[in-house]
Amino acid sequence: MKALLLLLAASSLTTADFSHYEQLLAKSQFTELEHQLVKQPDYKQQDGLLVIYAKALISQQRLEDANTLLNFAVEQFPNNSELNYLAGLSKIRLASNGNIFSAKERASRGVALLQKAVSLKPDHFNARQALVDFYSIAPAAAGGDKELAETMAKQLAIDSPAQGLLAQSRILINNKKPTEALALLNSMMPNPPVARLLVRKAQLENELAAYDDAFVSYRLVVEYATDMTDKYNALYHIGRLAVVADQDATQGISALQQYLEFYHDSENKTLPWATLRLAQLMYRTGDNYEANLLVSQLTNVQVADEEFNLILLSLTSAIKSKEAHTKPLEPEAIPVEQNTTGNPIEKQQES
Repeated sequence: MKALLLLLAASSLTTADFSHYEQLLAKSQFTELEHQLVKQPDYKQQDGLLVIYAKALISQQRLEDANTLLNFAVEQFPNNSELNYLAGLSKIRLASNGNIFSAKERASRGVALLQKAVSLKPDHFNARQALVDFYSIAPAAAGGDKELAETMAKQLAIDSPAQGLLAQSRILINNKKPTEALALLNSMMPNPPVARLLVRKAQLENELAAYDDAFVSYRLVVEYATDMTDKYNALYHIGRLAVVADQDATQGISALQQYLEFYHDSENKTLPWATLRLAQLMYRTGDNYEANLLVSQLTNVQVADEEFNLILLSLTSAIKSKEAHTKPLEPEAIPVEQNTTGNPIEKQQES
């Protein structure tokens, strides 16, 4: 009887309703999502809504809240593979951030939940990738097992060559071998390429200062991505590299404009950086008016990042100086930070 009641409850929301909540999640409109979702009187009986809610909490790094919600969710829906996966993921992340006394127990419980997700759905590749990641990076005392990680990666390669390549590159990265990981991706990239592999490739190229290659890879991500987060993160990095690595400014401007339009009125923490990067490119290409408009949008924005505030101050001074002189200043007058791998907020886009 309980199963029948749950089935009837799950049918009360239409596909359009779920798509609406998924769109709010994709656009980082977390407060609005939570506000609307908890107004649903039976949302705790909707496994699909619990998945969306948990993803929103994890995206905001509200891991304790996610853990509490998911503890309830997996008890309510023990056979939902996605809820088990998210519950395992949140516990492992909490273990990595928590104190040593609770870390081992949480990690163990997290691994068990990931394993259950895979047993429920063998092609749950996110769960299988998470297990490979854990076993390859965790110390043996906390449950790590490098040999098992290699075995699991080989099995993934049999089931899905692209997933196997993703897992093998992750193991190399966890072993601090980014050059080897990039070489592997370059030699084994399928044709046509897979967006998630391109994302990994672009991240490594950026880390290894191969900025021309990273710029091309991020453009390919935009072309091939089916996941909106992958696509718009790539658009952001196209704009970022146009600034910090002197890539094509026109493409950078277009990419950042798309990014800002998509995340307008959202809680995406990279919005101030995207606005600043676009202002830098507008200034560089001689559009002082647009650069000034963009800088004005940042006047009352509080960003606790010294690098951000120094760039904003320098750009504001350069714009004012350019307006005060008949002869325009050369674009090189804007200081560009030396850290081309990205600041902490920008690096969140890589994950």
